Formats: sequence, C-alpha cells, structure tokens
Amino acid sequence: PETVVAAAPISIKAYEALGYDINIYGLEVRGLEREHIVMDGQRILAVKGLIANIDGDMRKIPWLRFALTGPAGEELYTWTLDTSTKPLLRPGETTSFVTRISAPPEAAQNLQIRFARADEIGVKTGNDQP
Repeated sequence: PETVVAAAPISIKAYEALGYDINIYGLEVRGLEREHIVMDGQRILAVKGLIANIDGDMRKIPWLRFALTGPAGEELYTWTLDTSTKPLLRPGETTSFVTRISAPPEAAQNLQIRFARADEIGVKTGNDQP
C-alpha cells in the first residue's frame, strides 16, 4: 500500500477506509511527553518526543503538525514545527524535538501530532499566541 499511496496520494483514503494504517514517511513519532508549566504567571505547554526512522533507507524528516482538540474532537489550536535541524535520518536512527506554546486554550483536552502537509507548513490557527 505504501508504494501505491506514494504514487497516488489520494488512494490513502481508500486504504484507511479498509482499515490500513499507511506510513509513507518511514518514520514514527515516539516517547511523547507533555508538560504544563507556569512561568511568570503565564501557562505554557511543552511537548517533546522522538522521531524514529523505521525504514531501511535514509529518510528526510518533514515538519510536524500539532493540534490541540476540544471535547468533541474539534481543533482549537494548531501549529507546525520545522524539524530540519537534522534533515536526514539513517535507518534505525532517532532525533528529538521540543516545542512550546504559551496560553494553550483552556478547553483543550487532547493533543494530536502528525507530519504536516505542504500547505500547513508555518501555519498557526486558533488563538494568536505563538
């Protein structure tokens, strides 16, 4: 399925409908940690983790996209992270990432992380805090 999806990205929807979990990147996000901090009276959410190359080839690391979601799964705030400090990972290699946002939405209940699409890079939505 990964080969088909790489050639025809729209086909991922068909595979997902059939219950397949397609990973066209050959990468995994692991070891996630979330930490809520109060600094100078300001609430801060820190997220850190690892990106692992689970493929047999060198892999370029795409940007990460983060979304804080509310009780109904709606996205309340999103942001992206440039992971190019280590642009390529050898097979089996990992690299770490850390991101922080100030004043996360009070209603946020969950955090979703995935690799960003090209049209999402550098885009923030939700409250206007960085």
